[in-house]
Amino acid sequence: MSEVWIAATPGEEARARGLADVLSALGFKADAAPPPEAEIAAKVEAAKCVVTLWSAEPAPAWLTAAVTMALDRKKLVNAELRKDATPALFHAAPRIDLARGDRTIFKERFGALIVELDKLSPTKADPAAMPAALAAARGALLRNAPEKRSGGLATLGIALAMLFIVGFGAGRLITAFRNGDFEVVTAMADAAPTSAPAPDAEAPAAQAPSFAAATLQAEAWRDTAARIDAERAREIKSGAERGEPISQALACLGHLAGAEGFLPSPTAARAFCDASAAQHQPAGLYYSWVLRRAAPHAGISEAVARERLAEASRLGWTNAQIDYAQMLAGSDAIEAQGEAGRLFLAAAERGDARGQFFYARWLRDSPAGPRDPTAALPFLEQAVTQGQTDAQHMLATLYRDGVGVARNEGRAKALYEMAAREQHAPSMFNLADMLRGGSPEDRARAIVLYQSLACMRDELRIQPLAVQRLRALQASATCR
Repeated sequence: MSEVWIAATPGEEARARGLADVLSALGFKADAAPPPEAEIAAKVEAAKCVVTLWSAEPAPAWLTAAVTMALDRKKLVNAELRKDATPALFHAAPRIDLARGDRTIFKERFGALIVELDKLSPTKADPAAMPAALAAARGALLRNAPEKRSGGLATLGIALAMLFIVGFGAGRLITAFRNGDFEVVTAMADAAPTSAPAPDAEAPAAQAPSFAAATLQAEAWRDTAARIDAERAREIKSGAERGEPISQALACLGHLAGAEGFLPSPTAARAFCDASAAQHQPAGLYYSWVLRRAAPHAGISEAVARERLAEASRLGWTNAQIDYAQMLAGSDAIEAQGEAGRLFLAAAERGDARGQFFYARWLRDSPAGPRDPTAALPFLEQAVTQGQTDAQHMLATLYRDGVGVARNEGRAKALYEMAAREQHAPSMFNLADMLRGGSPEDRARAIVLYQSLACMRDELRIQPLAVQRLRALQASATCR
């Protein structure tokens, strides 16, 4: 039997299965299979923890009864896919809002969920698996919510269950479940798992995936995965079954990120990436590298991942050129650093904002380059217009210090402010340092920035400095 059972409101079964896979990767014995009605009580009794995923959908009667039992047993944890979605009846149990897409906030909230599971389960989460699990959890949970269903049997079911709980008594309801005297008839979804492509499978008719290579090669892989909806997932799966290399690459990404319509599964992701890479598809080659970084346990070795990254770069895939150039830039060999500059420039000339930033930094810092901050300015300006936060921060620092350009504190503050709005921690810190000695309004803004930084637990170098600044200003931070 599982230690952690994940129950979900209607329409969220795929997210529940995705979360179960993530928790299993962390070492928990987790499952999200909805049991037959007659076995609900036994399922709750056997589990050490019941995690309920609440969304905008009304809870059916079986779920309300099961969660009531879990609450009574002090083994309930509420996970909200929409803010404040937990019914008031269950507010006595821990509530964790997992609806925020911001990386830092989601990391903190997901960590809070793991803390609650560690309290209830005999198994403790594997810290080494947390980075990959966090990425998989964001992919599995942060999808567009399904359309809200109106009225019908689901609403009737929750109304009857609530009346039963209020009028009959929660304790007697639980007893009735234990004795088999209370039965709830509801339909429970049991979607088939996604599997790797079968080479001899008959290909169903489907349209080609609506993802242009020009967009894919410059787009962050998480952004690509976020664009996969149910319709596109069907198109991708159909193309992958026909052996289309670009569809196989997208299926790899879908399984890696737990995109809608895909079960989060590093093993399935590897199978599709391997199939796409075997056909020398640049996307499949590059996503193999991404898979190695995000899920090292998927089975792609570091050597294979680097070889595929280099090949994707040679084929002109923009993101691969930038990532491969970053590797070369860290080399002690001048030849390798020179090649890094060439690749950064190729990406920059295509209008890629990351390429523009990295080429600007190469121009300023690399021994193989001119080491000329002034030469970096036009590339930074181009990247800034595209909202590239690292470029905003670098250009702001040049203006602040008067390096390569005339000193301009106003321009520096404006650029730091742009990046700070995107929670770019170094920009937030530098901006706060520039503001803290100014007007009362500037000082108040600096304190707010330091407080935000003091609560960023993943900013280990900046967080303690922010705490020190707050003490000097006779202020403190209250972190949730």
